[in-house]
Amino acid sequence: MALFLVGILSVGGLVAYSAATLPDINAIGQATGTIKILDSHGTLLAEIGHKRESRRSVPIDQIAPLLQQATIAAEDRTFYSEGAFNPTRVLKALVDDLILRRAAYGASTITQQLAKQAFFGGGASKSPLRKVQEALLANQIDSKFTKQEILDQYLNITYYGENAYGIESASQRYFGKHAKDLTLPEAALLAGLPQAPSFNDPYQNPDAAYSRMHYVLGSLVAVGQVKQADADAVDPLVGGRNANSEQQAQQQTNRQSLTADLANGQSANNSGPAPHFVQYIQDQLPDIFGQDPQYLQGDLTVNTTLDLNLQNQANKAVVDGVNGLKPRGATNGALLMIDSRTGNIQAMVGSANFNDRSISGQYNIVTASRRPGSSFKPYVYEEGFKSGIFKPDSILQDTRSESQKLGGVPDFDGNFLGPLPASRALVLSRNVATEQAMQMAGVQNVINFAYGMGICTCTPQEANLSTGIGTSAVRMIDHTSAYAAFANGGHKVVARGILKITDGTGAVLRDFTQAPGYGDTMTPAQAWAMTAILRNYAKQWNLKFKYDTAGKSGTTDNYVDAYYMTYTPDWVVASWTGHTSTQQGEEGMDQVFGTSTGAAIAVPFVNGLSKPSAFQPVNGPLTGCSAGDTGQSSASGCPSSSPSASSTPTPTDTPSAPPSQSASAPPVSFSPGPTPILPTPTPRPTPSPKPTPSPTVAAGASPANLSANGSTGQQPSRRRTASRGS
Repeated sequence: MALFLVGILSVGGLVAYSAATLPDINAIGQATGTIKILDSHGTLLAEIGHKRESRRSVPIDQIAPLLQQATIAAEDRTFYSEGAFNPTRVLKALVDDLILRRAAYGASTITQQLAKQAFFGGGASKSPLRKVQEALLANQIDSKFTKQEILDQYLNITYYGENAYGIESASQRYFGKHAKDLTLPEAALLAGLPQAPSFNDPYQNPDAAYSRMHYVLGSLVAVGQVKQADADAVDPLVGGRNANSEQQAQQQTNRQSLTADLANGQSANNSGPAPHFVQYIQDQLPDIFGQDPQYLQGDLTVNTTLDLNLQNQANKAVVDGVNGLKPRGATNGALLMIDSRTGNIQAMVGSANFNDRSISGQYNIVTASRRPGSSFKPYVYEEGFKSGIFKPDSILQDTRSESQKLGGVPDFDGNFLGPLPASRALVLSRNVATEQAMQMAGVQNVINFAYGMGICTCTPQEANLSTGIGTSAVRMIDHTSAYAAFANGGHKVVARGILKITDGTGAVLRDFTQAPGYGDTMTPAQAWAMTAILRNYAKQWNLKFKYDTAGKSGTTDNYVDAYYMTYTPDWVVASWTGHTSTQQGEEGMDQVFGTSTGAAIAVPFVNGLSKPSAFQPVNGPLTGCSAGDTGQSSASGCPSSSPSASSTPTPTDTPSAPPSQSASAPPVSFSPGPTPILPTPTPRPTPSPKPTPSPTVAAGASPANLSANGSTGQQPSRRRTASRGS
């Protein structure tokens, strides 16, 4: 009984406090405040927030009935018959929040959502206090306004993504038309966006948008507003996961029609010099402020790490680089530069043109999941070096017999160079030798090391040998952070963009100026062993950097992704090119290697920078190298010597999967950007089947490697399509 009374008093106190702190419902939609985002020198990058929002309010009779019906079907089917809130759903929300310790999902009525959007912002927390306040405000709103007036205000205040507030603005932004003219597929897509506008963005994440649209159409059918046949005629996922061949064909037709319709949308009026970075900063604010709505209601200034001068140089390098590679099929590019010691993001270019919808320009390649190709290989070799499994001068087998033992892994040239020192195999980016090294070091050991370096577990690395040559997706922002540990002597850093946040009076609300420490992933000697090897890479592949850099390229099968990673003690620069299209999805380029990206983007950008600090060889013996070696007697990191038989590694087991591609496939000529300096035989790439990706493939894997839900579905014992070795 005592506990019961305490509970009653607690709930009563919560309600009383909520009622005493409620805002005036007459202020719906009148919240003010701007968020100024500044670069590291105080230069304005963007000014966003309620004073800059794109709002085009229209009366409800100027909003297509289909959109109204779709919204109600998707968000609140009992809207017209319920009160301000649904007691059953609110009770479920409280149980989820208080007992199960998880955020409630789908518990709010449209009236409650209006209260939340109007007074607390779309990113507001789902705490019990906020839920009670929403319910009390919803009750006041329900008492003052009719259902049509509530729906009118809701549709005119809701955020639909792409900086579009209100259905009229969203209709113009996505389809270039008025809200009164929306068709069934357009209405179904837009009605699905408010649930998670950034995640469901059809330009950046079409898979999610199609899935939500499928749900909305099903809801319309369930409530009797639309016939099943009419829904199927426009549904991009008609038939769902069990779609037959006829339905699958209809899916493709519906997707193509919707993609063409979305191409009519209006781009943002002013994307600024760093639009992807600005969006990256915006996305962090709700998590930083949690329950505090001040970031939406007050004036804020966000001081960031970005250097606008470097950003402008990066923009030019990407645009010029993509233009130079356009005859070979490149349509898009990206670049990320971070401080190797702090992780501070100094430049971020997420695409070649933010406002170009034809290349999905608003999709940020820097934060996307894409396959890194051979740029993943340093993690394999470093794990072997630091664990002492093999040394930089140990001999690996780039031979046909070793390839067959490993399941038939091919190389980018279709040839075998014979026994090679590990350091040389890495500089020549040999696939067979790398998978042998991966097997020796231990697949899971390499994966765990990559995670420890900074590769996010949100991009799971498949437990197979081909992960060592870059067939599992990573995010460029994580990949760049991981390379920073090679550059700075073994210290882990995490890319970051915010230094300080102040309010309108100048008071500091959050201070992140001191970079956090994440510990060490390697000793300085171990990090230097990798750097000593990768300092040879640019020279090997004839990349004309004017500074001493370490680097590694990566090219995925069919030239879908072409990476070049480069670093000095001061910074890490990641660059990428590819062919993206809203019409065709992912397509391969015409022999655009990672080294091509290096020559087209990384070299011009780096050569325009101030001279970086010089590499400093680490004194003392290098782990895994011959006794007495300091790493200075050879650029490989270990002394030059004739390999002995004892240094030749022997794998203990081989994969059971059959070869996925013949290593003796007919060769064709190639030129991987800059002319490589290679030993004989002359390398030639092994042709592979051209993938036919759909517009829904946003990550860096081809559809053949995707499961039904779009994630990598490969089993550890099966080989994916091989990554090209350069």
